[in-house]
Amino acid sequence: MPQKNIPRWAGHCAALLVYIIFGINPNCSKAVVPQYISPEVFTIVRMLFGTIVFWILSVFSHSEKVERKDFRILFIGAAVLVGTLLAFGQAFSYTSPSYVSLVSATSPLFALIMSAIFLKESISWQKGLGVLVGISGAMMIILFSWKIDANATPLGIFLCFLNILFYTTYLLVTRKISKKYSPITLMKWMFLMGTVMCIPIALPTLSPETCPMLYSAVPISTYLNLSAVLIFATIISYFLLPLSLQVLSPTTVSMYSNLQPIVTICVAIAFGQDIYTWNKPVALVLILIGVYLVSSQKAGRQ
Repeated sequence: MPQKNIPRWAGHCAALLVYIIFGINPNCSKAVVPQYISPEVFTIVRMLFGTIVFWILSVFSHSEKVERKDFRILFIGAAVLVGTLLAFGQAFSYTSPSYVSLVSATSPLFALIMSAIFLKESISWQKGLGVLVGISGAMMIILFSWKIDANATPLGIFLCFLNILFYTTYLLVTRKISKKYSPITLMKWMFLMGTVMCIPIALPTLSPETCPMLYSAVPISTYLNLSAVLIFATIISYFLLPLSLQVLSPTTVSMYSNLQPIVTICVAIAFGQDIYTWNKPVALVLILIGVYLVSSQKAGRQ
């Protein structure tokens, strides 16, 4: 049941803050990966931190027993979540935060396509047009970027899209159990399973050469950026998002995701992590128009 004592303005503020966090997250991650920590170890650090925090929080929250049949879905969800975070971390070895966030803006389009394929959901002409417009923006990133921007390597762009493919798969896989269990119950099990999965992947890259911040002193800003990723992007956002959904519709909340690439690009250019190129704003406009066309049909009740 929605919390009647939560005002609508608080829900809007929560959704706004969530996507500002998501927008800054690629910038903070790029400041750490891969110069000071390998993408694999970066992933397991996030998974382990989430495991510890969510299991501690579960002690103080309402206890839920997960049905045995649902552990299979949790396991698959954890595997896809690990793939999402690994692709996210690996992308920073080959591209800039701007491209990571630009491609992330296409997630509603990929979710619509995958829902049509696997869940047999119908696609109206408006949604179909939105997908075409949004994908044209994505293609603009692919076709024009690496000719004029050294940050846009083919492998980097591929990892960005792989990250989104994993993310949309995660949303589809966990769709039913997300309505059945609380976020803390879901996250404590998926982060725990994901941590175990990450161990054999991360251990080979755990060395002073690939992870200097774990073995020797590095600039304090490195630790601050990693802390921001762990505390804000890994923990706090998971609390603010359910709060906003208590008083706002999913469609209204999802519209705030349009801010994510704008925040990322502005911060990246301001701090020298990226350069301004003409195709970035054009691609962003096309992607946002596509997302709007896809989501606006459902925007009945706010």
